Amino acid sequence: MSELPQSSPSPSPIQRSWQRCLHQGLIRQQSAELDLLPQGELSARQEEHRTLITCFQRFVLPLFAQLLAGRPCRLLLCDGEGAILAASGDDGFARHAERIFLRSGARWGEASKGTNAIGTALAEQSEVQVLGAQHFFAQHSFLSCSACPLLGPDGQLLGVLDISTDAAHHDGDMLGTVRLLAMTLENALLARQPGWLVDLDPQSLWSARLLLGEGGELLGANRAGRLWLGQHPFDGKQLLRDRRGLRLVPDPVVIKTETQSLPATPSATAGVPLKMLERGISLLIEGETGSGKEHLVRTLHARSSRRERPLVCVNCGALPADLVEAELFGYVGGAFSGARSQGSQGYLRAAHGGILMLDEIGELPLPAQTRLLRVLQERAVTPVGSHRPESVDFWLVSASHRDLAAMVAAGTFREDLYYRICGWRQQLAPLRAWSVPERQGLILNLLAQMDPALQLSREAEQRLLAHPLPGNVRQLKQALEVACVLAEGQGWIEPAHLHLPAVAGGTSSPLGGSTLREQSRQRVQQTLAECGGNVSEAARRLGISRTTFYRHLAREGRG
Repeated sequence: MSELPQSSPSPSPIQRSWQRCLHQGLIRQQSAELDLLPQGELSARQEEHRTLITCFQRFVLPLFAQLLAGRPCRLLLCDGEGAILAASGDDGFARHAERIFLRSGARWGEASKGTNAIGTALAEQSEVQVLGAQHFFAQHSFLSCSACPLLGPDGQLLGVLDISTDAAHHDGDMLGTVRLLAMTLENALLARQPGWLVDLDPQSLWSARLLLGEGGELLGANRAGRLWLGQHPFDGKQLLRDRRGLRLVPDPVVIKTETQSLPATPSATAGVPLKMLERGISLLIEGETGSGKEHLVRTLHARSSRRERPLVCVNCGALPADLVEAELFGYVGGAFSGARSQGSQGYLRAAHGGILMLDEIGELPLPAQTRLLRVLQERAVTPVGSHRPESVDFWLVSASHRDLAAMVAAGTFREDLYYRICGWRQQLAPLRAWSVPERQGLILNLLAQMDPALQLSREAEQRLLAHPLPGNVRQLKQALEVACVLAEGQGWIEPAHLHLPAVAGGTSSPLGGSTLREQSRQRVQQTLAECGGNVSEAARRLGISRTTFYRHLAREGRG
């Protein structure tokens, strides 16, 4: 008969777990349930948690390798049901653990695996260590494991991070290590959300961090941030006024709805601009509003050698007219009326070591243009109210929807600054200049992500493709989002669902009678054939996920 671990006046997490296992009728001397996910379901879960897995691979695994190099252990990333999504570590121990299916696709909830660090951490919603014979099932007693729950920016449970070893090699630092790795992952997830990331203690690696919206509303926090919120009054607007944070552009890997739905424009890819940036040559990106300028900069940052360093984006047109220089160059305490006593870093110094994007640079007043030119020439910033220059090192990307060369001719933009920022000029084509297949691919991706159950009717398709869409990709995306809401549950998007301004001269379709649905079906099937039936390669070429690709096949009766 199973025996509970030594009792105490207040039951420990292990004791509570054993009680739950006995209540569910589990028997210690029997074998644990196999509980493996089918490969298709595992792939779907990995797709669902792509952002989590990517941050795990990019930020956690390198740190794990440094901290536990050469030690026989495995690091396991699990979802909210205890299913292992990804694993890494010592191959020798991996083979040893394989006999109990401690690998991707196995679910380690208490209901099937009894007391174990993954399942018990989920049940208790707290970090836990399960050593050797503390495992409920005897077959797991050769293991020792430490696990820590993972919380999203909204404080909701995402899953668990676990370190498993042979019982003899599970040192006392394992629980602290997995806690450190979990905090690293949570901070990475928070930093990749859109908003203002406020660092309440920039000198600390594990500072309390808050994510704020444009109006100061709270969008998320890390663990230390949630603790801080429980101890201090919250005034998001004041925090923004204090400039204790910087707008960070999210990593494209994390924003699926934008990255997957925005293929490279016809005339712009990241290849040449990236080479220029890596050589320290400044970029000027010109294009109409909504043509994808910021998306291109996100892509460049993600692919560059500075992807681990800050990407700071500044909308020059949105800076207060009387504070432009203070915002850009920073200021010392008491530099002007209303200035913070401790001063402000400013955007340019915040971008040190990374990439600075000056969006709508044509909106800068001439005095600020003059100061910016001096910074670019001297590679040093002198904060407002100071006489001491501070060195800065950033790659510069400027962007504008205006014709800066014409502004130079008109005397509203400095000629010397223009040539300084225009080392390489990249123009982005408006959406109406894209080829029909390119626009089809974009619409296919956007619609599949917004509502896979919806399709465009022939009439709606003709109107959408014939419209000039002066707002470009941004306007297209917004029109489809509105249409999906209006057509919800109807199966089809009709012209009445497309709230677009009327087009002079009618709405003739450039497709010569072939519907977007037919074109999409042909494109999917042709790409699959070209790839010899390899779904992963076909999805990659089309710029969509395998899950989305399977949906399109299923609609045609092939999935």
